[in-house]
Formats: sequence, C-alpha cells, structure tokens
Amino acid sequence: MADAASTIRYPNVRPVGSSKDAGLDGLGAYFSSGGEGQTPFIDYIKFSAYRYDYNGNAILDSLTNKGSADKEGPKEQPAISGGANTVYLYMPANVATSYGANYNQTAFGQGGIMAAQLLKSTSAQGMGEALKNAAGNAAPEAAFNQVGTAINGINGFLGVGGSVDGAALSAVTQGAIFNPYEEQIFSGVPFRSHSFNWKLIARNDQEAQDITSIIGFFKLVMHPTFTGKIGAPPAGASSTAGAPSPDKSGSKTIADSFAFSGTSDRRYMRVPSRLHIDFVRINYSSCGSSGIHMYKLKDCLVESVQVNYTPDGGYVTTDSGRVPAYELAVNLKEVSILTTEDIQQGY
Repeated sequence: MADAASTIRYPNVRPVGSSKDAGLDGLGAYFSSGGEGQTPFIDYIKFSAYRYDYNGNAILDSLTNKGSADKEGPKEQPAISGGANTVYLYMPANVATSYGANYNQTAFGQGGIMAAQLLKSTSAQGMGEALKNAAGNAAPEAAFNQVGTAINGINGFLGVGGSVDGAALSAVTQGAIFNPYEEQIFSGVPFRSHSFNWKLIARNDQEAQDITSIIGFFKLVMHPTFTGKIGAPPAGASSTAGAPSPDKSGSKTIADSFAFSGTSDRRYMRVPSRLHIDFVRINYSSCGSSGIHMYKLKDCLVESVQVNYTPDGGYVTTDSGRVPAYELAVNLKEVSILTTEDIQQGY
C-alpha cells in the first residue's frame, strides 16, 4: 500500500464530519450537518502508477511462459521518483465500458469448400470424392464467369459501358445466384479503451496544489524519458564520441544539437509507465476500504490527457495565481486483451 506522501486524493474530505476531518471545511460541514446523501463512504477510482524494471528477457519470458527458476521476471517499481505514484479521484458522472470481438466476412467460394473437405479427408478415397464433387459443383459457375468475362471484353473493345459477372448472368437467366459460401471468421479481440472525465474545483490552496499534482501525475505517466544507460557503447568508441564539436566560428551546428552516438544520454527512450486501476470505496468511519462491484480493468497505458483551464467559459485566477477550476479528461488503453477466463473473474 502506498504511503501517504506518495498518494493524492481528491476530494480529500470526510463525508461525515468529525474532529479528524481531512480538510475542505465547508464541504465537511455540509455533510456533518446532516445534508442530503449523508454517508460514511466515498467511492473513488484508484490509479497506481508503476514501471517495469526490465531485466534481460524477463518481459519476453513472462509473455511466452518461459521463465526459469533463476529469473524472477519483470519487477515493478515506482513510476514517479519523488512524487505521487497513487491518485484517488472521485467517481465521474459517466462510468462505462464496452466489449467487442473482431470478425472478417470471408467468401470461401466453391474452391474454399473443396479445400475444407480435402483437409477433413483422411483417406485417398475421401479426397477423390471431394475433388469430384467440387469439380462438378464448380463447372456451372465457371462457365457463367467465363461468359461474363467475354461480355466485358466485347464491351471494352466496342468502347461502350457495362460490366457483368457470372452471378449477375445467373440471376437474370436462372433467377438464382451461386452460393458464395460466406462465413464470419473470428480474427481476435480488440484492446479495451476507457475514458474518464472530471471537473476539479480547488476550494483551498492545498487542494489547488493537489489538483496540479494530479494533472502532472497523468502527464508524467503518459510520456517517455530519454536515457543513455541501456546497452554498452560500440567497441572502440571514444569516450568523447557524439560530443558536440564547434565549427570554425566556435558555434554549434544543428547536427551537434542531436546525439547520434550510442554513448549519448538521449540514445534511447524509456517506455512510459502503466497504471493499475481499481474502483474502491473508502469507509471514513472505520478507516477501511473495499472494492466496488462493477467491472475490473486490465492494467492500462495513458493514450491522451486533455486539460481545460477555462471550464466555465472564462479565464479566472486566484490571488495566488492559481486556476480555481479545471476539466480533466484521460483516455486509457488496456495492455492485454480479455478472454473468457477474465470475464469470469469480473472484467
């Protein structure tokens, strides 16, 4: 569990007043006086940031189930050094998810049916029967297609419009078309996306600082960092390789401003952090927490963050130079797909 110094909660207020009210005196007094909806609970979305400590092939081993006894696998470590790694935000007005599956509409045609029958045949006799049936069934369609091709060739030669195929000819001459043997073929499951939106209002200086930190939290989680500590420099590379070299006038060129050497501190970009996400209910009477029975989320990457500093249609700041109200929108993408086993576990 994250310590208090690495956790930010908004709103940070006890819904039922007591001498241990966490702040926001005005809002706390409202609930304490028996306002409508009095409750000892507040429901939050809990975001916990982490990054992987990549160690050799630990990630690959975990994906392919090839981990060995001497490899512990990827270790999680705090995503933000010296800052909040856990954020609690109140439940937004719209909490929804969706589920999907991808299918491709595939027309097998007579050839595809023949191939399927051949694959199912276990004897030479069965294969022979499949080929014989396929040839007999394909002959009429092939004939109509050849006639259609000839008609299109004549139209082109004469320079006139018109295009027909075997199915169209069959329809106008026989009142039926050839069965394309279409099927919906499963092709996978998309990664779920989640969007959350909040309006954040600062009612004192501490809460204004918390909101600023919350916005910074999502921006930090989303972005990569430059690093030059991965891998070793090329054999024979000089310790000064890649260092900017002044031209004859002593000024730096554009090329000098970019690092092309493996020894540069910008040689790599470390992949962004991830988020554990939970719906939690905090009981301020017992100082405990519990889950909320809606749905679970897989760990997520932050795809985008939008911040509106003028949510009420006008620019306003406090005497201390802080914006009192914000609109925050965060769009997330799960890092793994859902399976039947996940659905049974509540995802």
